[in-house]
Amino acid sequence: MDRRSEVHVHPGHRGRGLGAALLGWTVARARQAGVDRVVQTVPDADTGAVALLRAYGYEPLVTAWLLEFALAAEPAVPEPPEGITVRPFRPGDGVATHVLVQDAFDEWQERRQPYEEWAAHTVERPVFAPQWSALAFAGDQLVGAALALDVPGTGEGYLEQVAVRRDHRGRGIARLLLRHAFRAFHHAGLDACTLWTHSDTGALDLYLRVSMTVRHSSTVFRKDLGA
Repeated sequence: MDRRSEVHVHPGHRGRGLGAALLGWTVARARQAGVDRVVQTVPDADTGAVALLRAYGYEPLVTAWLLEFALAAEPAVPEPPEGITVRPFRPGDGVATHVLVQDAFDEWQERRQPYEEWAAHTVERPVFAPQWSALAFAGDQLVGAALALDVPGTGEGYLEQVAVRRDHRGRGIARLLLRHAFRAFHHAGLDACTLWTHSDTGALDLYLRVSMTVRHSSTVFRKDLGA
């Protein structure tokens, strides 16, 4: 238990006060460790857990959504904005893509990731799918990216990161990249495309506008422990 905690009660033993007792134990241990707050993530559909956390002074911090796009039919891809071209990710694109993503995510992420750390979770992962990842260019300048993963055994494609350079936002580039990725997944015979986003990014409306739907949502709750 260090800031982030996990409290679970077996369904056969709920309603006996075990969740409340474990929450109390968590807070006590956190105080002993000198931690100033604890957080826990719960599915929004688990209304009992949400009510329990709220009753014990936990407040919502951030909500995350798992979105999906069904690929039964080939997705339409719009014409690119004037001066914009799109192509798949190629060897050598990693450094420029890293800078683009870090600049785009500066608005909400706690810190910039160095290249090695970022690449280990994206372009250097064994499941990274460059052939399904779409990059947008204005001339020779990279202005947008949608990075895809091929997750074995799921029958689905996954978008790990979607980013557009700030001075090119509002032009439909993100929608264009998403549609290119959807089409690539469809051509690969996959059933759906999924991605996670959270409330700090402000991107939920974008994904809903391209006809993605929410499959699952969860909220991180926080309890400040004070002195």
